Amino acid sequence: MMRKKCTQCGKVKFLKNYFKAKDKRWKKAYYRSECKDCSSAMSTKYRRTEIGYLRHRYTNMNRNYKINKRGRRNKCYVTLNEFIAAFQKHKSIYGMRSAWGPGPKHLDDHLPITMIVQGTRRRKGKKTPRQWSNLSADRLDSDQDYTLQNLIFIRNDENLRKNRSTYEDCKIQIRLYEERFIKKESI
Repeated sequence: MMRKKCTQCGKVKFLKNYFKAKDKRWKKAYYRSECKDCSSAMSTKYRRTEIGYLRHRYTNMNRNYKINKRGRRNKCYVTLNEFIAAFQKHKSIYGMRSAWGPGPKHLDDHLPITMIVQGTRRRKGKKTPRQWSNLSADRLDSDQDYTLQNLIFIRNDENLRKNRSTYEDCKIQIRLYEERFIKKESI
């Protein structure tokens, strides 16, 4: 059984403790130079930076598009640089608060957002808890693709609550509210 020395921690480990490399220029039967533990630690450290977290969210947004009610896949028409610029613009308007709320003039009513890598992996036999207050890149209209106009930054818990209603449902609710409470019309 072959062994290899990790370039990060310096320990000599079996090859089963290394990820296979995609690039064939790597040494030792195309395995990465750092062990799985060091690779995971480096990845977690990078995702805890703002750019690393945004890149991770962008990758998941592109990878996990789902089939909508009409049987069509929602696609992403936003580049990584546009995605990062959109978040910077969001921060200049809302700070580190969700866009879901009464508007920029009432920022105290918007919930705060954080950039914490969600815990879903098992660590030494224990499953780490999920952080539901994280930043979520979402679509304003769930029936439309990811575009700059349709992209909003909200909290995951707001996203989960919102994803059960469509934009059309919201318009109907607003119309009903106006009819019954502003115009005082009965059913």
